[in-house]
Amino acid sequence: MYITGLANHNIDLKKMDGTLFKKVGYEIARKLHGEVIEFIPPRYPLNYFRLDIKINENIMSILLHEYFPYVAIATYENELQIHYLDPEDLVNILRPYYTVLEKNFLNEPFDPNSHDLAEIELKNEKHWSPNTNGEVIFNYWD
Repeated sequence: MYITGLANHNIDLKKMDGTLFKKVGYEIARKLHGEVIEFIPPRYPLNYFRLDIKINENIMSILLHEYFPYVAIATYENELQIHYLDPEDLVNILRPYYTVLEKNFLNEPFDPNSHDLAEIELKNEKHWSPNTNGEVIFNYWD
């Protein structure tokens, strides 16, 4: 419940630790001989942290859900164009800290009947009409 980041105002969801996420990002960059080029905390209506790492000439983004320990690895064009990846080296570094959501799951068609969504989330799902699980978990809904 509340995976979309939308919650009833009576529910107090604890945010993930952005400082730890940033530290893990710098550890990844060091281990893979890359550099952290940007860190973006969640801000309304964005419901996730984003950390961009440049390795060689490639830029990969690590997304951390604002309220749950779920991460995804992606190439990130903008909030509506996220292309998920499963690079084994990054997955292995992230697993001790977070649940790494796999590309196949994130790209699966979203079925609201297969998830435990709150009423407010179902209302927004109908409005935004997400196509995939990834669009529900890492979203830009207001």
